[in-house]
This record gives sequence, C-alpha cells and structure tokens, in this order.
Amino acid sequence: MGMEQKTLDLVVLAAGLAVSGLTTLPAVVALATRSRGAKEKDAIYRDEDGDATPESVAAFSTTWRRAFVLLWAGAGLGCQIALAVIAEAGKNKFSLGSWLATAAWSLLFLQAIAIVASRDSVRAYNQGVALAAASVAIGSGLLYQLMNAASREPSETVVALHLSSCAIAFGLAIASLLIPRRPDVFHEGAQVDRGGTVSAFDRLTFRWSSQLMSVAITKGDVDMDDLPALGSQLRSADASARWNARNNKRGLFVPFMRQFAPALAKQWSLAVLYAIFGYLPWLITLRLLETIESTKYGESSSSRVWLLLIWMGIVKIIGALLESFLFWTMVTELQIPIRSQLGTLIFEKAMRRKNVKAAIAKDKEAEDNDSDGKDDSAKPDQNEDSTNSNPADADGGEPAKPGDDGGTADKKHETDQQSRQAVINLMGVDARRVANFNLMAWLIPTSIVRLVISIWFLVYLLGWIPITVAILSVSIVVPINAIVAKKFFTTSKKMMKLRDEKLELVKEVLQGIRQVKFSALESQWEKRILELRGKELQTLWSYWMIDMAFSACWMVVPILLTVSALGSYAFINGSLTASVAFTSLGILNTLDSAISLMPALFRVAVNCWVSLKRLERYLDGPEVEMISKDGPDVAFEDASIAWSLDEKDPDVKEPDNSDPGEAGDSRFVLRNVSLTFPSGELSVISGKTGAGKSLLLTAILGEADLLSGSIYVPTPPSVEERQDHKANRSNWILPNAIAYVGQIPWIENATLKDNILFGMPLDKDRYDETLAACALNKDLESLADGDETELGINGVNLSGGQKWRVTIARAVYSRAGILIMDDIFSAVDAHVGRVILERCLVGNLCKDRTRILVTHHVGLVEKHAKFIIELDNGAVLNAGLTEDLEESLILERIKSSEQPLPEADIEEAPLDGIGNTEILNGSGMAKKAEPKRKFVEDEGREKGSVSGRIYGVYLRAMGGPGYWVFLSLLYIVYQTSELAGPYVVKLWTGEGQQTSNTTSTTRWQLHDFSYHGQHRIAQTIPAVDFTATGHGTKFWLAAWAGVCVSGIIIGIFRYYFTYYASFKASRIMFQKLLFTVLRAPLRWTDTVPVGRILNRFTTDFSSIDETIADYQVHFFYVFLQAVGITVASTIASPLVVPLAVICVAWCVYVSKIYLATARPVRRIESTANSPIFDLFGSTLTGLTTIRAFGRSAPYVDAMRKKIDNFCKATMNLSLLGRWMGWNISVAGTVFAVSVVAFVLARAGNDAALAGFILNFVMDFSNLVLMVTRAYSTLELEMNAVERVVEYSEIETENLGGEKPPAAWPTQGRLEVHDLVVSYAKDLPPVLKGISFETRAAERIGVIGRTGAGKSSLTLALFRFLEAQSGTIHVDGLDISKLKLEDLRSRLAIIPQDPVLFSGTIRSNLDPFDSHTDEELHDCLRRVHLVSDSDSETNTVAAQNGSPPPEPANLNVPESSLSVPQASIPPSRASTPGPRNINVFRDLASPVSEGGQNLSQGQRQLLCLARAIVARPKIMVLDEATSAVDMATDTLIQRSIREEFGGSTLIVIAHRLSTIADFDRILVLSDGQIAEYGTPKELWDIGTNGVFRGMCEESGEKEKLRLVVTGEVSSGP
Repeated sequence: MGMEQKTLDLVVLAAGLAVSGLTTLPAVVALATRSRGAKEKDAIYRDEDGDATPESVAAFSTTWRRAFVLLWAGAGLGCQIALAVIAEAGKNKFSLGSWLATAAWSLLFLQAIAIVASRDSVRAYNQGVALAAASVAIGSGLLYQLMNAASREPSETVVALHLSSCAIAFGLAIASLLIPRRPDVFHEGAQVDRGGTVSAFDRLTFRWSSQLMSVAITKGDVDMDDLPALGSQLRSADASARWNARNNKRGLFVPFMRQFAPALAKQWSLAVLYAIFGYLPWLITLRLLETIESTKYGESSSSRVWLLLIWMGIVKIIGALLESFLFWTMVTELQIPIRSQLGTLIFEKAMRRKNVKAAIAKDKEAEDNDSDGKDDSAKPDQNEDSTNSNPADADGGEPAKPGDDGGTADKKHETDQQSRQAVINLMGVDARRVANFNLMAWLIPTSIVRLVISIWFLVYLLGWIPITVAILSVSIVVPINAIVAKKFFTTSKKMMKLRDEKLELVKEVLQGIRQVKFSALESQWEKRILELRGKELQTLWSYWMIDMAFSACWMVVPILLTVSALGSYAFINGSLTASVAFTSLGILNTLDSAISLMPALFRVAVNCWVSLKRLERYLDGPEVEMISKDGPDVAFEDASIAWSLDEKDPDVKEPDNSDPGEAGDSRFVLRNVSLTFPSGELSVISGKTGAGKSLLLTAILGEADLLSGSIYVPTPPSVEERQDHKANRSNWILPNAIAYVGQIPWIENATLKDNILFGMPLDKDRYDETLAACALNKDLESLADGDETELGINGVNLSGGQKWRVTIARAVYSRAGILIMDDIFSAVDAHVGRVILERCLVGNLCKDRTRILVTHHVGLVEKHAKFIIELDNGAVLNAGLTEDLEESLILERIKSSEQPLPEADIEEAPLDGIGNTEILNGSGMAKKAEPKRKFVEDEGREKGSVSGRIYGVYLRAMGGPGYWVFLSLLYIVYQTSELAGPYVVKLWTGEGQQTSNTTSTTRWQLHDFSYHGQHRIAQTIPAVDFTATGHGTKFWLAAWAGVCVSGIIIGIFRYYFTYYASFKASRIMFQKLLFTVLRAPLRWTDTVPVGRILNRFTTDFSSIDETIADYQVHFFYVFLQAVGITVASTIASPLVVPLAVICVAWCVYVSKIYLATARPVRRIESTANSPIFDLFGSTLTGLTTIRAFGRSAPYVDAMRKKIDNFCKATMNLSLLGRWMGWNISVAGTVFAVSVVAFVLARAGNDAALAGFILNFVMDFSNLVLMVTRAYSTLELEMNAVERVVEYSEIETENLGGEKPPAAWPTQGRLEVHDLVVSYAKDLPPVLKGISFETRAAERIGVIGRTGAGKSSLTLALFRFLEAQSGTIHVDGLDISKLKLEDLRSRLAIIPQDPVLFSGTIRSNLDPFDSHTDEELHDCLRRVHLVSDSDSETNTVAAQNGSPPPEPANLNVPESSLSVPQASIPPSRASTPGPRNINVFRDLASPVSEGGQNLSQGQRQLLCLARAIVARPKIMVLDEATSAVDMATDTLIQRSIREEFGGSTLIVIAHRLSTIADFDRILVLSDGQIAEYGTPKELWDIGTNGVFRGMCEESGEKEKLRLVVTGEVSSGP
C-alpha cells in the first residue's frame, strides 16, 4: 500500500473519531447534569403533541434496549482493543489506525453509558440517534481500511477482528436506533400519530404504519376514527399560531419562505445527497468491474470484490433511506403544513373580510389576461368597460352608474358575494397547487447537482470541445422555450379564471335548484354551464398542447446533447469506442432524467405562482373595521352610511364628508342619521321596501361603511370575558352582547336544538321558555325527532315560518342584551305574530333587553314600542318616542301604510306554514318512538379495490376497445424506438466481438407522481454479436439521430392521443354528471349537501382533467419497460429469472397490503374535502349572523378540525406510500446484491456477465418499484372516477312522457280526483284521496295548519311527488303522462323564499333573451319596482292627472318631507340630501349571487315580475309578497288581479285577508279536504267550520267578514 493510501486510511479513521467526539459532547453534558442531581421530570409525560396517560406510561419501557446498546458498545470496544494490541505487537504501521479506532470506540462506549443513565426518554432517544451516526461512521471507516488492507495480506485473525469490529459497529447502530422516543400521547382523547413515539429504526423504516394496516386487514376497511391524530407540527391551530407569532402582514411568498426555511433547507440538503448517491452505485460498479477485470482467469474473486458488493448494498440502502425521507419531509414538513396553513388563513380571512355586497367594477386579473385569446371577450368578467359597479343594496336600492351600455348577462361583475365559489376554490384548488409545488421543488437542487456531476464526467470522458459543441447546439432551443413558457403562463391564468366562473355558476344552480326545477330550466342552465365548460376544455386542450410543445423542446435537449457530443468526439478522434459511448450514454441519460422533468417542474411552478398571486390578492383584501365608538346606548350622530365596498375598487370614489354619497359614489347611502335607541326598550324601524332599514341595522353591527359622522354601540365582551360555560340564570344576560336575526333566516346543518343553542350551554328552563315564546312547541310535535331533528342546510326541511321562529329563538335564547331583528313578522300569520310579540319580544325573556326591530307591521307593535323611526329612500323621515309621534299624528300616517292587526286573546294554536316539514317526516302526524333520523346522510364510500366496471366506464368514455388497441400499439412502437437508439450505437461501436456490457439508464423520480416529460428511462440491450459494416461516422450519426428523432415524434403522438382520449372522457363524464344532478329528485338535492356535489365538480374533476392521463402514460410506459427488460435479460442470462420471480412476488405481497390500506384512506381523503366545502359555504352565507353573535372563533376551530381530518388522511396516505417504497427498495437491494453474488460465485471473473447483471438488477429493481407505484397511484386516482360515476348513476326523475299541444294549457282548468301522495313508498300518505276542481281563471286560496298537505299539493301539481293513485288533469290532460319539462314549463310558482342568480336584472327576468327590453320594463312597472317616469321611454302614465304610485325604492316625493316631525333630541329626521338612484331603471344593473345586494322585498317583487314575463295559465303563489310594505303589497295585489286575470291562481296564504275575496278557498286538514267553496259559503257554515274558525282566531274577524260578504273589497 502506497503512502497516499495509508494517509487516506488515517484521514477516514480520524474523521470517524471526530464524528464520535462531536456526538459524545451531549452525552458528557447529560452525565454531568445527572451527577448534579437534576430534578426528576413529571411522572406523566407531556409535550407539544399531547399528554401521555397512566396506561401508556406504564406500557412504555426501554430498559432492555438500553442494556443491549451497552452490551454492543462494550463488545466493540473489547474487539477493537484486541485488534490494536495485535497490531502494536506486530510493529506494523497499521497500529496507528487501530488506536484511533480504539479511541473512537471508547467515546462510543461513553455515549452508551449516558444512554443507560438517562432518565429522559427523549434525550435517550436523541443520544441513541447520535450514537448510531457515530457507529456508522466508525464502521464505514473500518470497512474502508479493511478493503485497502486486503492487498497487504493481513493474518486471518486480524481480518476476523476487523470484520467483527465492523459488524459490531453496524450492529450497535441498529441497537441504538431501537430505543423508543416516548410513551404514546393523546390529543383531545385521540392517540397522536406514533411517528414521534416509536424508535428511530421504526421511523427510518416507517414501521409504525403497521398499526393502521393491521386495522385495515382486520376490518376490511378504515374509518376516520381509525386514523391517529396529527402531531403539533401538522395541526392547523398550531400552524396558525406560529404564523401569527411572526406577525406576517402582507404577501405570502416571503413570509412562507421565512416560516418554512428550515424545512426547505432540509429538503434541499436531502435532495443534494440523494442526487450524489444516485451516482455512487455506478462508481462502485466501475470499481467492481475493474477489480474483476484485473483478476486473472481461473482465479477466485478477491475479497475486495465482495467488500465492494457489500458497499453496493449499503449505498443503495442509504439511497433508499434518503429517497424515503426526502419525500416524507416534502409531505409532512412542507405540503401538509402549507396546505393546512393556507386553508386556515383563507377561512380566517373570510371571517374578518368585509361582507361586500356591491359589485366591483372590473376584475384585476383581466388586465393581465391573455389579450390575444379569442375566448377572452366572451368571459363574463373580462369586460373592463363595465361600470355597473354598485347594484342595489340589501334593503335600499344601490344603483348602477347611469350611462352604461352593458346590458347583457355576460357582463358579469365579480363581487365578494358573487365570487363565493371562487373563494372556496382558493382553498380547494389554489392552496393545493401551492402546497403541491413543494413536492417538485426538490428537483431544482437535484438537477443542478446532476448537471454539475454529469458535465464533470463528460469532460473527463470526451474533452471540452465536444461538450462545448453540445452546449451550443442546445442553446437554439432556449428562445423557443421562452416563447412557449410565456404562452403557458397566460393559458394557466385563463384556465383558472374559467374554472372559477364555471364552478361559481354550478354552485349557484345547485343552491337554486328548486327554482330551476319548478321552472323546468334544467336544459337551459345545463347549456349555459356546458358553454363555460366548453371554454374551459378548449383552454385545457391549449394548455396540454402548449405543455406538449414545451415537453418536446426538453425532449430534444438530451438528444442534441448526446448526438452532438458523441458525434463531435467521433469526428475529432476518428472513431467511437464502446466504453466511451456507453459510459457517456449512461451519464447523459442520467442527466436526461433531470432535464426531462423540467417541463413538469415549470408547469407546477407556473400554476403555483398563479395561485399564489390569487391567494395574496384575497388575503390582502379589505377587512371589517371598527366603525363604531363605545357608548352607553346604540346611537347615530349625523352619520352617513353605505353598504360595504372594497376600497380597492378604482371606479368608486369615496365622498367627502360635506356631501356623502354624491361625489362619484353611486352606492345607496343613508344620510345624516342622528338617532339614539333607548336602552332596555323596544325600538321600531319602518319604511317602504328599499328605504334603507336593513342598512341601518347593518351599520349597528359594523358591517357597513361609515362615510361621515359617528356611530356609538356598547362594546361587546370578548370570548374570554363572556365565559359562556359558566353562565347561569343570574348572570345570563350580557348587556353589551349583540344577537342578530337577519332578513333571510340562516339555518345550519345541525339539530334544531343546536341551531337555537348556537354554542350556548343548555339551560332547560330558559330553553323551554324560548320554545314556547317562539311558538315552536307544536312544530316539535310534528317533527320526526322533536328538537333533535336534523335540519338541512339553510333549513330546507322547514317551512318559511319555522325558519324565522328558529332564528328568533336563537337570538332570544342567547345572552345578548341587544337584539337586532330584521322583519321577523313577514313569514308568520297574524296569530303567530302576536304570540311572538307578546311572549317573546315583550315577554319575560326580552325584558330589559334593547330590542331594535325592522317591521312593516307598526300597528302590531306600537303599544309596546318606546321609539319609532320611519325611513324613506335613504333618509330618516321621522324619529321619536311613540307618544310624541302619536300626538303629532305622524304615527297614524305611518300606520296607514301598514297592515292593521287588532288585538286578540293569546292562545296556543296550531301554526301555519308551508309544509316542508312533511318532507322530513312523511306526514304531519306526531313523532313516533323510533331511532333518530339523519336528514343529511354521511357521505358513502366504496370498499375494496376500484371495480373493473369503473375502469370500463372510463375506458369506454375515452374511446372504447378499438382506440385502446391503437394506443397500446403506439406505446409498443415507442418502446421499440427507445431500444433502437442504443442498438444503433452498439452496431456503430461493434467490431465483430461481443460487447461486454449493456446500456442502462436509471430514472430517479418522485414517488406517486408521473410526468409526461419523462420519455427516456432504463433500457437494457442484450449482448449480441455484430460485425463491422464499413459505414462511416456520418452514416451512423445520421442513423442514430434519425432513430432518436423518430422516438420523439412517436412519443409526442403517444401523449397527444392519450390526452385526446382523456379530454374526451372528461367531457363526456362531466356532461353525464351535470345532466344527472340537474335532473335528480328533489329529495336527493335537499338531503345531499352542495359541498359534496361541488367536491365532484372540483377536486375529482381536477384529477380527471389533469392527472389521470399522466398516471396512465407513466404506468404503461414503465410497465412496458419492465416487460422489455425482462425479456431481453432472460435471453441474455436465465440465471436471474428465479430470483426475479421471488423479488416480484415479494413486491406483489407488499403492494397488496399497501393497497388494502391505502384505498380506504384515499377515499377518506376524498370525502374529507366535502365537509370543508360545506362549512365554508354555510359560514359565508351566515357570516353576518356569526360575527354579530361573536361566534367567529368556534367556526374557525370547526374549520381547523375539518382541515386536520383531511390532513390526517393525506399524511397517512403518504406514510403508507413510504412504507411500500422502503420495503420494495430494500427488496430490490437484496435482490441486486444476491443476484450479483450468485453470478460471481458461479461465473468467477467474467466481467462482461457481471457488468450486464449489475446493470440489469439495478434497473429491474427500480422498475419493479416504479410499476408498483404507478399502478397503486393510478388506482388511487381512479377513486375520482369512481366518485363521479357514483353521482352520475343516481336515479333521476321520470324523463319520459308525451308532449302536450303547443298552446296547452289554454284555460287553466284543474281537476284533482282521488289523489293519494306520499314522500316514499314506505311512508304514510300525506294527501289522502283528495278531489276538487277549479274553473278557468279562478283564484283559489289554499289554507291549513302545519302538516295539512299544502306543500304536498303544490309538489304533486309539479310532479315532484308522483301520485300513488288518483289523477291530476290540467285542461283535460293527465299530467302524469306528460313530459316533466313540458309540464313544469307551462306552470309557474313564486316561492316565499325568492331565488335569484348572479348576473343582471335582465338575466334574472329573462335568462335566455326571449323578450325585448320594453317588455321587461313593463313587467317591472307592473310590480312597482319602477314607475312610468323611470322607464327608458320616459312616458307619463298618470291616471286622472295624478302621479303614479310610488315604487318600492324610488325617491320620496318632496311634499312628504313637509310632514311635521318629532323633535326628540338627539334623534331627529335627516336633512334631505341627494336622492338614491333606482337600480331597476337599468336592466344591466348587476345582481349578486342569490340577489344578496337586493332587499328581500325587492327579490320577491323581481320574482313576481319574472312570473309576469312568463304569463302562465296556472300560477302558484306562496306568500309571494310577505316581505314588502303594505302599501306596495296592496298595489301588487291589484297588479296580480290585473295581470293574471286570465290565469288560474293557487295561493298558499298566511294572511287570511290576502285570499278573503278569492273565488274559492280550499281548506286542507291532515291530508284531506276539510272545506272547499266560495269564501261566503265557508263563512256561512258557522263557527264550526274550519275557515270560519280561523277567521275568528285571526283577530281580523270584522274586516274579513266585510270582505267575504262583499261589503268591502280587499283590493285597492
């Protein structure tokens, strides 16, 4: 051994000693600390992850493991001392190294003592890891020394001791890694993931996943409860705390880089090491073959060969460890925490963000959008010239800017309300994209390292000139890449915007599905959605084409590098040898494996950047600000207020304080308000529809913009100050707390009790009193499970009145001392209204609470009201104490436009309301003793593997068997072209003798992800004899280049046809899903949360659109590779077949266990998304209510738990993947080493055979792993197809039937004969053989108690309920024989809860452009939303010289301002200011999602106008004007009589006065007809009659008698 080698040996051992020294320092400190008598730790272990239990502490023991470590360390030290003594006795120079090793072993023994002495399990664990690292360093040094000492022929004793010392060192490392870290800990009662509990060995091998796999195999399934809880590092609450601790203000990129810098550094360090270790097997292969070649023929293999083989195994094991922990780090320290963090940030921002109801003039993204895309002009939010930025407010009208020429439904304005689905997309799509980028970021350092190493190798092999030529040849691709990259970026942005629009539209349709079905507009909405889907798919196809172009560029790069480099070398040197050619090919193909992933990395990076900027825009949006000051009372001081607007909107200028609302601000403004609401009293706010009543309440809640003046509101207590869990009757009311009842009742998907309690503790007496005060006791009797009945989202299974009473009960039960209530009497009848008034608003529950009530029923509450305000068109017309207004006769004028409700005795009577309750329990009967029912069932999951039927559905959608035969042939041809390139090189370099090795390239890639840029992977060419052909370098170079180019072309076509098939399947499956969902039974749409359906349209279709095709390409590619290599290797050397079979069998076994567990976990992950969407959507809908009650924190906590549930599934899915990857990698390593050892033992010094076998086994083991992963990933991704197919195959409504005549119905005659209807076959009937007839153009009033069957009759008329027996005839045609679309399109209904869609006034009146603007303006005039003077024709329609009736939201006549006003300081009438503009003048005025920027009354009137546009012959009205003031209602009733004089009207009434003068009245009771006849006939029955009895109870007996007898008309 030369001097240099001796020195190198000493350096290696000295390095091992240094590592041992460094790792010993903590042990010395620990021993010193113990010797000073450090305090014992608590008996019960606890850390940031959770707390141990006495049982887990008792089960935790490390004694024998620590003793084992000490035993191994002692044995190693003894062995090394013996070796040093022998070396010293021999007086050889080997002794210095031995004493260095002895010193290192002494330090290891000291560390072992520290481990045994440690009382802290975590410290012992950490010391064990350090000891393992030092042991590996020492063992590696000894092994290296032994390899170099082999040439000196040491004695057998020395070799044995050396080998023993090495073995003990590695054994000590394993023993040190077997020490567990801590006892099992628990968080909120659930066991925390054991990754932080088990030993380091278990962590390295991912063996702690065995617990979950055992559950899956035993149960055959996995549930969410089977998944362990997340540790602190992955919990969203802890992530949010860490984020907030950093005080990150703006932006995301820099704060995320700071917060995740340690994880990124760890990821990149592991990636660099992984890249380096990727080359070490080839270096060892080179040394191994050189050693074999240097061995003389016939001699046995030297010990160096076997040591190199051991090194090969060690290096591959370390590489597998690095790979596993690289990917584990990416998932658990980057992907999951970032996604969890972003999800939490988005939701927390939503809870703080301004509830903007005004439209934003233009979308900021439009400025950056692809200007040359033809589709841009058709996108609704691309129109930058639209200036209708401020639609009507939610009570007062907020107009569009005059002068707009928009007017089309396509000119959609993005608003905070309209973009609700876009906000959800931020969490479902954008957060995922940003998080998933970190699964690719490791390729950046890996590619750089591979590039540097490859260039160094190539320069060494080929020289500088060929490499320079190669680099110059590649540079021609760079400009093309730049152009393609820019186009890719713009296309990605465009696709995201189109997805937002499509999903926003889908969500709106799903939320308004009842209106869509009632109007038979499924086909039209389907067409509209598919148009947007078509644009999205066109953009997606462009996206794929650009991506393929980008991939083609990168596919050309390695070909240019290889051909130009080797071609230049051949021209310079005159020949190309096999050693140079195949070594260079191996290196270039290794570099190719990094280069070919660049398109995928770039694609993911672009998507990440686009999503990151979208997230930043949202998170930088405006937040709710404290606009009020603390004060003793709720008061306004010269305040001008408007609906919240995004201050970033450049088209809106805030007015100056001198003239609020005028200087460029077209919002509806409530001006110069000065009021003081008396504490502890009832205050009433009245005014016409659109006067600004809701705006005033919203300002009290802090949800409006304060333009000038001051608002005073008592500061509510914080969550910590409230201490709700300690509340009792003595301290229940918190004087400064606020509760709110909104204009639209907000109901959660929870039990009725939970909706009332709303997080408050249950006080049984107060709860019962609240139920009675809100008249809910009778309702509970009819509900299936009483107050434990589950309510659907938005209370879909409650009537309108029941929803109101539940929300009132929520406010009354609360601890709030200030109750803000908006129009709570609009959906209840007179009797119930008085019950609520007397027992609730002025009863014991509300005594001494400040109550501020908006109502149109001043006459009902005047005697109990202390303070009354009248608003009109953004001004306080009158305000003062009730007695003062009464004295000045102002109160009488106010009451003259309100509904008079005379006094009546209060008695508990059955309640009225549309019987949606019947949908829940099947009848109006009292509840039965039976198990509690779930209205919304838990989302189902398939079990077992994805069925072949699902694959069949998907493959048929892609093109069927013929297409797949063609694709398979294309893949085979491509695989052949991959083999042809090295084959040509072999011919080129062949000189008539057998080549000694084969070409093999290894692709190292990300587990669970495949990328279409991957096109050259490992190929093995069997050894064959070739003779020189005499062709020159040019010929071979041209032949080689031609084969490579052909391969690229075929590869591109392979992708093209695969993506085309995927594109086709995606289109077909979306169409089928949309068709089925839109035509699903109403019962299904009521009981399936919208979030679940949207999950199919978002997450699942994201996989179908983008990823499944990639996984298919990857699977078929690696599968064919494995087949090709297996066939070639079997021909070359049959020796490898038996061991290959064993390896494959083991991999199949591991895969089966993996899939048995991963499938259900993946399904859990998919279903865990739906609750996130559901909660997000529900919270955004009830955001004002949640913030008013101060309940934001519980909703944030609930969202965090749902995010954690999703992350639990993701983490365990990754854990299972790592377990599978590790086991298959180890199997591959053992297989590789075993095969080579077997061959060497049989073949001796045959270097050619050894080289071939090495290349094959390394390729084969990697390919087996890749095939296993590819198949597993493809099957898991097919879960998305499975879920889509599930909803695509639900039962739809009956779509068959006859087509009625075009003019049907012409008269509107209705004949019902013996009709029996039930909600399900196993439920009792809700209509029990009813029979009645109506004549043409009759007005029929339908009344009855709750559960009488009113809603069932309506549903039967529209065939949402099919008749079990009996018939319904309309104009002589049996409706059961007609097509549903034709039937429903000829009828019309105006529900109590109006449904509007985002768009414009015109798009809501006439969504499919069937009428002229003049016709639509005429309909708006007839419902008094505009007057004749507001119409575009500016014609005056006065009758007898008098002005037209005042519209619901028009300016107040000047004369009305001269009425004497009460002067009760500091409350006073507003100073007249600029008038608010009527939004309904312009049909292009925008309407936000659900019409949230309009008042409830305005929405009802707009729905009525929509019905007038249709002019049906049969119209059903369900209290269609319950939310408008009485003056407007009177005018509307007149319009109904005039406009529908030729139509049959069926009116479900809560107000008996509404139908008292109708032609006939149908009284239902318990599903049967109790009475039917004219009002006078029913009145004359006497007090025993149901109708007469209801009139007697109503408190309007005298008025009704006069109307019924014809003495007084109910109309104007």
